[in-house]
Amino acid sequence: MRKEYDELLSLFKEASIVEEIDMLLYWDRDVTMPKKGWKQRAEQVAFISQLAHEKKINPKIKELLVSIVEHPDYEKLSEQEKRNVYLIKRKYEKMVKVPPDFVGEFSKQGVIANKAWEEAREKSDFSIFQPELEKMVEFNKKFAHYLNPEIDPYDVLIDYSEPSMTQEKFEKLVNPLKEAVVTLIKECLASATQPDMSILKRKVPIDIQKKLNLDLLKVLDYDLERSRLDETVHPFTTGSYDDVRITTRYYKENFLSAFMSTMHEAGHGDYELHVGKLGSYQPVGQWCSDGVHEACSRFYENILGRSEAFWKYYFFKFKELTGEIFADVSLEDLILAVNKVEPSAIRTEADELTYDLHIIMRFEFERDLLNEKIKVKDLPELWNKKMKELLGYEVKNDAEGVLQDVHWSEGLMGYFPTYTLGNIFGAQILMQLQKEIPNWESEIEHGNLKKILDWFRENVHEKGNMKDSFELVQDITGKEVTSDYLIEYLKVKYSKLYNLS
Repeated sequence: MRKEYDELLSLFKEASIVEEIDMLLYWDRDVTMPKKGWKQRAEQVAFISQLAHEKKINPKIKELLVSIVEHPDYEKLSEQEKRNVYLIKRKYEKMVKVPPDFVGEFSKQGVIANKAWEEAREKSDFSIFQPELEKMVEFNKKFAHYLNPEIDPYDVLIDYSEPSMTQEKFEKLVNPLKEAVVTLIKECLASATQPDMSILKRKVPIDIQKKLNLDLLKVLDYDLERSRLDETVHPFTTGSYDDVRITTRYYKENFLSAFMSTMHEAGHGDYELHVGKLGSYQPVGQWCSDGVHEACSRFYENILGRSEAFWKYYFFKFKELTGEIFADVSLEDLILAVNKVEPSAIRTEADELTYDLHIIMRFEFERDLLNEKIKVKDLPELWNKKMKELLGYEVKNDAEGVLQDVHWSEGLMGYFPTYTLGNIFGAQILMQLQKEIPNWESEIEHGNLKKILDWFRENVHEKGNMKDSFELVQDITGKEVTSDYLIEYLKVKYSKLYNLS
């Protein structure tokens, strides 16, 4: 049985390596590939993704799984080894239902759709992207049908990103959150205490922003010998173990965009850099779920990066690196500006309070698209209407509206809910951190972020995929997952910032 177990892990490693090559092709497409290389890249991605899929569903895997699980010495395997077997079996039983040629065509369409999305976004014209998005929706329906034709296709896709997650379970978590957030937004906007938003619009040359970001990564103890930071249209992270790539984007009149997206992607990247402690190229040495991945990134960006403690520590260095640009700005004014509450168009630049409303909106659109309650052609009108209804924001054009996110062009549907799950997980994990390091804010103020980061790495990153997400968070905190901790965190933080009664 030991020999068969080792062979099973060897086959898993092969598939994982091919997937890593696939990820590098996507990274290169968005960072360094010549603009006219997209057709060739579509063929490359189709081939390599189909190859990865074929390796995942190798019939030998099934033989080995049956032999191992039915072996009389199976119980002698360690918990980690049993978890590896379970995870390989779970993935195999799902993916064997999906034809390899479909995977190749889906991936190819993703490159084509992404090219159309980039052009549509640049020209702010949804009609350019519409036919390709219609194809991507159909691909998602087929994918869901292959995996499980018996249940709601959107439940299938959510479960693919977040094992055991359903629409009903998600709604039970976010409904009380939505109610609390809407009330809190109104209170903040009505408060006499308001940030000076002109601070965030001051021009900061790109070269200075790049220096800021590199310094930020040093502060975060981020390993740039095993990672790198590049520039792209839409920030993302890819890679694993000793080769992790993070990206950001720069705007001269919005330095906070690059600063916070770098912190966000560093949260993703740091997870990938530390998740392999239980074993590289083993299922347990890979990330747990998309929701946990987003918990890492949102924790770094918001709970650390927007905290009063962080800016008390970083304020002097920030002023030093930006020269005279913010010379007249006080610490208090900067902290309030960084934590602005302002209904706005762009999800990735939304504040902590309005952010989850952006996610809830996308969740509803995806659900209705997959169940044919709405049509792709109607998305711009529906999007603009929902933005006005939910956030009170008048969308100016398609670029800042329905075309702002890259996800649908990549074929990612069912992923958006994991952002809010990440916020929920992160706030609950913070509760435990506060218990174990009561003076955590003081540690940050004095520049000892490493103590906090090491705690997070040990309790989240290094646990890998030994448990599914909800079980992992419950194991860390001793409590069932609930949005109560996020609601409390937001109430305490914004009541203090905006002097709410």
